[in-house]
Amino acid sequence: MNNKRIIVSAGGTGGHIIPALVICEEFIKNGWQISYIGNKGSLEEKIVKNKGISFFPIDVQKLYRNFTFQHIKFPFKLIKSIVSSYRIIKEQKPQLIIGTGGFVSGPVGLAAILSKTPLYIHEQNCFPGLTTRFLGRYAKKVFIAYEDTKSYFPKNNSVYVGNPIFKDNLSSSEQINFDKYHLKQDSQKVLILGGSQGSLFINQLILNNLDFIINQGFEILWQSGKNHLSYIQNQIKEKRGIYVFDFSNELHKIYNSADMVICRAGALTLAEIEYKKLPSLIIPLPNSAGNHQLSNAMDFQKKGYAELLEQKDITLFSTRFQSVSSKLDKIKNSFKDSIHQDAGQNIYASIINSNNEKL
Repeated sequence: MNNKRIIVSAGGTGGHIIPALVICEEFIKNGWQISYIGNKGSLEEKIVKNKGISFFPIDVQKLYRNFTFQHIKFPFKLIKSIVSSYRIIKEQKPQLIIGTGGFVSGPVGLAAILSKTPLYIHEQNCFPGLTTRFLGRYAKKVFIAYEDTKSYFPKNNSVYVGNPIFKDNLSSSEQINFDKYHLKQDSQKVLILGGSQGSLFINQLILNNLDFIINQGFEILWQSGKNHLSYIQNQIKEKRGIYVFDFSNELHKIYNSADMVICRAGALTLAEIEYKKLPSLIIPLPNSAGNHQLSNAMDFQKKGYAELLEQKDITLFSTRFQSVSSKLDKIKNSFKDSIHQDAGQNIYASIINSNNEKL
């Protein structure tokens, strides 16, 4: 019987779930059994079950920053979710537990501490959330995606590894079929990334500046999100040189077809952009927890990979766009080799090496 088992926990958004799955993949390749704890009826439950990984649901609620009546339920659900996580840990008997964020990682991390099971954490953002900062005091190691994040955790407790990404598709150099989408083979192209849900602000910004972008000589690859697709298609009507989509299984090909990107500052998006070495204009989400997207974007800008544009300065869009588009080759050449593609493998190696005699 295989007794090599870990518990992995992450949830809420793909930015937390994807790194968890990349780490799971490394452990599975090396003969480990995975038990995944996530919120019931959640995005992570759907994705994890589709991957064939054992999923254990708990009922946990995030702590909203603005007061709502949901706050009344929070302490009761928190206690219940910690007890549920503790029971799962005792039943599954893992050698270690890994959390990659989202509010579901909180009770699982606390249960790991109570059960004295070695806890490891991965933090995707430059500025770590409150839960990660707390759990980091008790974690055996905290894996970080940004070197500056070390200052938030105990000395010698953090390991810089980058953000785990699925590199198989991303390593391809194949482009989309330009004729299929009525695009020119030799034109410069800007990729608009709003995420699967889309960014209403960015979508409206692009609509307002369509003529400007096209007059700059760019065609547009536009991930609108499923909620905004029909509206945008109606607005652009017969304009040529624009490919709008809500979701695509060919995103790796779309990356290869783009010359620059306009996007939010989600950690996973920036990791993929860095891996593909794409110059960017980054518009961080202003109300992200702890304003972590601004921290992510500032780090990216400091490296010389992007221009930062805060929403409050949106009248500067054309200036910042031209600042990126006028030096695409210079920015592209400034990218260093990415560490993100090896992050999952390095996390696995670091954990195994730190427990060499026990695992």
